[in-house]
Amino acid sequence: MSGIKQVTVCISGTVNGEPMLKEYTGEYEYRDGTHNIAYTDYTGNIITKCALQASGTEMLLHRTGGFSGDLWFDMQTDRIVKYDAFSASRGFMLHTDEYSLTEEQDGVCISVKYVMYDGSEQDMICGELRIEITEKVNE
Repeated sequence: MSGIKQVTVCISGTVNGEPMLKEYTGEYEYRDGTHNIAYTDYTGNIITKCALQASGTEMLLHRTGGFSGDLWFDMQTDRIVKYDAFSASRGFMLHTDEYSLTEEQDGVCISVKYVMYDGSEQDMICGELRIEITEKVNE
């Protein structure tokens, strides 16, 4: 895919053992070796603007709105991240166990397995996600 394209962003997987499946409409552009994806998450009555920047070795998920924070998935380095949700702010250490990006004929597929923890065992967040970006077909 080249230039700015309308895409479907499908995010599936588990967070703390709970299955999740979400689908969004967004925009995609490949520039300077980075896949850039922008979409809006309308969860309940909360609006969150999301931007993904992904390369073959790392991914940044930037969210602002009802949920805010920058999650930097990089297998080389654990990252300290701040995450805001519903007017509450928490700091976490983000450890990326697995990360891969595959370019496919009809889009891009990103897989990430991670753990976020704040120093207490009871507040760990474990996630395994698959993000599929495919060009939207005009009907």
